[in-house]
Amino acid sequence: MFALLQIFAVFALSALARAIPTPTKTSNLFKRTISGAVAANCGEATFTVSEVEAAASAAASLAAIGSQIGKNKYPHQFNNREGMSFLSKQTLPPLISVFLALGFEFLPDCSPPFFEFPIFNSEVYTGGNPGPDRVVIGSLSGADSAFCGVITHTGARGNAFKQCETA
Repeated sequence: MFALLQIFAVFALSALARAIPTPTKTSNLFKRTISGAVAANCGEATFTVSEVEAAASAAASLAAIGSQIGKNKYPHQFNNREGMSFLSKQTLPPLISVFLALGFEFLPDCSPPFFEFPIFNSEVYTGGNPGPDRVVIGSLSGADSAFCGVITHTGARGNAFKQCETA
């Protein structure tokens, strides 16, 4: 009788476990809303809107969960080693809708803190050599962010950056 009760208990518990739904699809960590992305020409490399969005989305996803990848820990705050002074939207006259900083113009919907993340053609950075080019994001809101611009070490002095042109 006791053995029959044990078998019944095992069947009852297994029926409950079977009724609990299991996820059949994993969410894509890098699917985030990125506003304002445009194609960029960094001299030696040109990036499509899709490539810019993919890199910016990966940066926003990682920033949202407080995670960083690679030896240089990307995404990380744009270090501004060039000593640029950014003007916030609040201090600019309403008709001026860009951030100006010694040759850098970040898009109007982009506000600090700024984060940089490596950008490549046809792939998203997952660690290793970051290459010379970076996408810059800002205006973080949860996992969403604004595209600020693309910058590169190519053609800049030392380890400095220069802004890539919109393509």
